[in-house]
Amino acid sequence: MGQMNAYGGEKSSEGFRRQWDTAAYVQKARDREQQLKLDEENEERRHKGLKPRPAKNTVPKEPRELLEARKDAVRLDKMVGKSQIVQASSAAAGQPGFYCKECDITVKDSLSYLDHINGKKHQRILNRIMKVQVETVDDVIAKLASLRAIKRRQMDKPDYDFYEQVKLQQQLDAEKKLKRKEAKKKQREAKKSVVASDQPDEMAAMLGFSSFGSSKK
Repeated sequence: MGQMNAYGGEKSSEGFRRQWDTAAYVQKARDREQQLKLDEENEERRHKGLKPRPAKNTVPKEPRELLEARKDAVRLDKMVGKSQIVQASSAAAGQPGFYCKECDITVKDSLSYLDHINGKKHQRILNRIMKVQVETVDDVIAKLASLRAIKRRQMDKPDYDFYEQVKLQQQLDAEKKLKRKEAKKKQREAKKSVVASDQPDEMAAMLGFSSFGSSKK
C-alpha cells in the first residue's frame, strides 16, 4: 500500500505538480506558425492573381467561428501610468506600448492596437473568420419586435412638462439671486465695521489726545 497524503488519499508517484506535454505544445506552436505563414503567402498570391498553395498537412482544421460583436469594452486607459511584466517569448517583452497576449506582439499606440485586434491576423489566432452571421427573416422580425417594445416603454413614461421645468428653473434662479444678495450684504456690513473701528482714533487725534503708545521726542 502506498503512502497516504494529507487528505487521506494515496500519494501519486508523479508528485503534486501538474505534468505538461511539452512536445505536444511545441508541435502545436510550430503548426500554427506554419499555417500563419502559409495564409499570409496565399493572401499575397491572391492579390497577384495566383492560386493559393495547398496546406502541407492533411489534418483537418477546426471549424472557425463567425465574427461576433465584442461583449467587453476595450479600455485603453486602464494601464496608463502603470508598468506590466509580460512573459513574452520575442522582442515584444522589452518594448513599451500595447501588448497583445494572443499574438505575442507589442504595438506602439492605441490606434495601431485597435487595428490589430480588429484585424485578420488577430481574429485568425482566435479561430475566427472575417465573416458575420447572415440574419434570417425571423431574426429581423424578432429584432424589430424588441425595438418596438423598447419604444413602447419609452412612450409609457410621463410626458415632459415644459411649464413645470420652466417653473423649477425660475425657482433655482431666484435662490441663486437671493444668495448673491446675502453675500453682498455681508460684504457691506464687513466694510462698515472696519470704518467704525477706525473713527475713534481719528476723533481722538482731532481733539488733541494722543495714543497711549510710545512717541518720539
